[in-house]
Amino acid sequence: MVYCPSCSEQQDDDTRFCRFCGDPLPGPETMAKLRQEALALASIRAGKNLSAVQSENEHTMQLIERNSTINNNAQVDNNQHRSSSQQATNNLKNLMQDF
Repeated sequence: MVYCPSCSEQQDDDTRFCRFCGDPLPGPETMAKLRQEALALASIRAGKNLSAVQSENEHTMQLIERNSTINNNAQVDNNQHRSSSQQATNNLKNLMQDF
């Protein structure tokens, strides 16, 4: 899940425009890159490697990206994807609070 930069309403990652205010959203490719960068920055700030949960989230996102490039109709475990997406979004929120 991603939050609209304009109105802060929660959206699905693959949504292109906010369903509340209509402003454009970053899109799934940009969000995946931002999540990876945020995790890397957070681990550098903490002076340690990625946690087990963060590593698992990164691995899940890579599998999803690989599956989508191989087959657009690829099935992904929705529960695993949902919890990984929620954790990644929470990690981003925590990182953004530092600024």
